[in-house]
Amino acid sequence: MNVANNIRKVVAQKGMVQKVVAERSGFTEQQFTDMLNGRKIIRADYVPKIAEALNCTLDDLFAAGDS
Repeated sequence: MNVANNIRKVVAQKGMVQKVVAERSGFTEQQFTDMLNGRKIIRADYVPKIAEALNCTLDDLFAAGDS
């Protein structure tokens, strides 16, 4: 399971842009892009912030790749 891919899918499903999600999560656009592209580790404490920015649950992010 790749959390970065799942985050990308949820962003797309919600019709959001990465810049907005990054800002709402407390990251710069570059930091967020680096996380999604594997250049920066997505730490466990980042995931709740990203879920909140996407207005979804943690399960939504982890389950996005299962369907």
